[in-house]
Amino acid sequence: MILRSVGLRKEYELISCPTCGRCGIDLIPIANEVDQRLAGLNRNITVAVMGCSVNGPGEAARADYGIAGSGCFGVLFKKGKIYKKVEMDKLVDELFYAIESGEEIT
Repeated sequence: MILRSVGLRKEYELISCPTCGRCGIDLIPIANEVDQRLAGLNRNITVAVMGCSVNGPGEAARADYGIAGSGCFGVLFKKGKIYKKVEMDKLVDELFYAIESGEEIT
């Protein structure tokens, strides 16, 4: 904790919704995959994995990056603003592309 507080150890924070009737994806495996892939990053970042694209981006507006699913497609968002619609099978890869490249909202 001391190393984190002085910026010598970087960590990520993963936010995930508790799921509800609007959850359009199998959230837990996706959140687990994101969690595993974030463990390899050495930076302070907050990432959200949300189950619906209607409320998810707004509920996770403080996240640096996030994804929200809705059936066959999901959305990428940054600081609560949706900037890309992606096929579900590419959603996690697109999230990490955005994180690693610093992709900006267009």
